[in-house]
Amino acid sequence: MKAFVLAAGKGTRLRPFTDDIPKPLVPVLNKPVMARILELCRTHGIDQAVANLHYKGDKISHLFGDGSQFGVQLQYSWEKDLMGTAGGVRRQADFLSDQTFLVISGDVVTDIDLTRLVEFHRQSGAIATMATKEVGDPSRFGIVVTDESGRIQSFQEKPAPGTEKSNLANTGIYIFEPEVFDWIPKDQVYDFGKDLFPALVAAGAPVYSMRTGAYWSDVGTLGQYLYTHWDLLTHPHLKQRIGEGTVIEPGAIVSSHALIGDNCHIEKGAVVLGYSCIGNGCVVRSGATVFDSIVWAAEQLSLTVACELVRSICGDNKQVALGVPTL
Repeated sequence: MKAFVLAAGKGTRLRPFTDDIPKPLVPVLNKPVMARILELCRTHGIDQAVANLHYKGDKISHLFGDGSQFGVQLQYSWEKDLMGTAGGVRRQADFLSDQTFLVISGDVVTDIDLTRLVEFHRQSGAIATMATKEVGDPSRFGIVVTDESGRIQSFQEKPAPGTEKSNLANTGIYIFEPEVFDWIPKDQVYDFGKDLFPALVAAGAPVYSMRTGAYWSDVGTLGQYLYTHWDLLTHPHLKQRIGEGTVIEPGAIVSSHALIGDNCHIEKGAVVLGYSCIGNGCVVRSGATVFDSIVWAAEQLSLTVACELVRSICGDNKQVALGVPTL
C-alpha cells in the first residue's frame, strides 16, 4: 500500500522556530514529527510513500533521503506553487492510482491503527474514509456529522460553542480509492476539507468516518506543541528517559517525568523539573533551571542552557516563553 504525506506547509503558527526549519522537521520527544509518521506507515505495512514539498523542502529531502532508514521507499513531489491538500495529491495520481492509498499529514502526532482504518474503509465500500476523533471543544476543529453507520452527512467548520452538531473532529487522515481522482480537478488549487469532501457528500458518494480512540495531536501552534510534550511525557510506556552517552553529574536534579536525549550534559547544580524534554546534544549548565520546557538543537550540534526556562520552548537559540499555553 502507498501513502501520500502532506509536508508542504509553512507552519506559520510555529514561528519563530519554523523560520529556519519546516514544520515536519520540528522534533517531538527528540524525533522529527514526520519521522514518526513514516515509522507509523512502516508498522502497518505501508512501504511506499510520496511527500509533497514546498517550504524549505530541501531540508526535508536531505534528512529523509529515500526513506530507507525509516523502512519505506520515499519519493518527493515538489510544488512551486502550493496546490492545496487535494490538488497536491492529484499531481501524484499516476503513482497512487493503482490501489487504495493513504493520505496523512507529516506534522501530526498519532498512534492510530492504520490497518483497522483500511479494513473499515473496505468493509464500508467507501470511496473515501476519514479518521475522526471525539473532542471536548468542537469550536477548534472541522466537525463531521454522520449517521449511525458512519456515513458522513455534513460538515461544520469550527462551529461556535453550543451550535455544534457533533463532537467528531476531522483528523486529516484519509483512505481513498483511486476513483477519487475523477473528483479532483487537474492543475487547480483544491482542498480536501473545503472542496473535495463536501462535493462527494453532496453528490451522494459513499464517504465514511471511522471514529478512533487513538492518540492524535496536531502540533500546529506553540501552545499545542508544548502541551503535546507534557501529554506524551505522562505516558508510562515511555521507559527510556535518559539517552545514550548522556552525563548527569552528581548534584544535578532531574525529574523522573523528564526526557533527556542522547549525548547531553546536565551539570552539577543544574535543575530539570516537571515534564521537560532536553534534546540530543544539549548542555544544561550549573545554576540553570528548566521547568516544563522543551529544549532542542535541530540544526546545530548542540545548544547550551545557562538560564531559567519556565514553560518555554527553546530551539536553535530561539526562545518563546508561554506560561500556561492557550491551545
